[in-house]
Amino acid sequence: MELVDGASLDDLFARAEDLGKPLPIRAVFRVLADACAGLHTAHELTSDGVSMGIVHRDISPHNILVTKDGIAKLIDFGIAKARERLAGDTSTGLIKGKISFMAPEQAKAEDLDRRADVFAMGAVAFELIEGRPPFDGQTEVGRLAALVGPAPAPPLGERVPAPLRAVVARALQKDRDARYSTAAELKEAIEEALIESELETSTTEVARLLAPYFTRSAPEPTSELQTALANTTADRPVSSTIQVAPVKTATIELPLVRRRYWPILAPVALALPVLAWAVTRPGATSPGTGPDPSALASAGVASATPTAPGASSLPSQNETTAPPPPASASPPPASARVDIGTSASAVTSDPPVAPSVQKPPRKTGRHAPIDEDAIE
Repeated sequence: MELVDGASLDDLFARAEDLGKPLPIRAVFRVLADACAGLHTAHELTSDGVSMGIVHRDISPHNILVTKDGIAKLIDFGIAKARERLAGDTSTGLIKGKISFMAPEQAKAEDLDRRADVFAMGAVAFELIEGRPPFDGQTEVGRLAALVGPAPAPPLGERVPAPLRAVVARALQKDRDARYSTAAELKEAIEEALIESELETSTTEVARLLAPYFTRSAPEPTSELQTALANTTADRPVSSTIQVAPVKTATIELPLVRRRYWPILAPVALALPVLAWAVTRPGATSPGTGPDPSALASAGVASATPTAPGASSLPSQNETTAPPPPASASPPPASARVDIGTSASAVTSDPPVAPSVQKPPRKTGRHAPIDEDAIE
């Protein structure tokens, strides 16, 4: 689809209403004459030498574009009908098109030809000049009733030259046989009326005349709106700029080097509480020291110090042995007795064990000294 740098006649008409200044008559009819030339080309299309019988059926200010160079273009053949589609594309009671610009036979759902588009061109000219459709009503039903009724279309105003009024009146005839038979005939009638009315215009002149209507500005605010805006902005300034705070981002560097020592530090950390408990538990002795010999002697526990091989386990003459405990004395507690050869660390507050029997001294190969005087 071609990109048109311009606006539709509907947009130009709305801009004219905003400005309070009607569209120039000579520009309107020059644009419609050029649109009729394009419409006639579509009507004359053939297929294998046979006319296709195309009817636009939706001629309106919305579908006529004007470029900024003053050239008219006809668009939107979306509901156009060709002769070979008449039977399959028409439904009984179905009306296609805009009621304000359709021909009476189109409103009655009758068979159409190119003269229906001629009527639509006359209706477009009437609305752009007078600001209302030729067959108007309060509702769409009222417009439809006026269109199919016997009353003819009203004439254009006195500001329009008589030759142009006559052209539009003939194009709006309800009897299709009384209209122009082709769009090309309507185009020629418009151009002749413009010359007769001394309003002949070129496309360059159309671009100049319609230049103020291409830009549609916003409507001026009313007094109530201006008062409301003044009351709103009286206490605080209004800024149209929105400042967005920048988002700060940071990068976290993980100490990956420290992770290399955890296999060594973890066992050490687990062993420290165990070692502290072993050193500080009740009854623990320092390494290299045995139990107090006097405490063991008073408890009746034999010394656990090992003897050298071959040495006699009997006490020597120079050694003094402790006197045996009195008979009435109570035996030592079972928990204080220790087997020979046990370490001093066994004397703890462990659960009591069964009393052990002291073994007699082991005899060695050496004999005790013999008193020679006793033998004599």
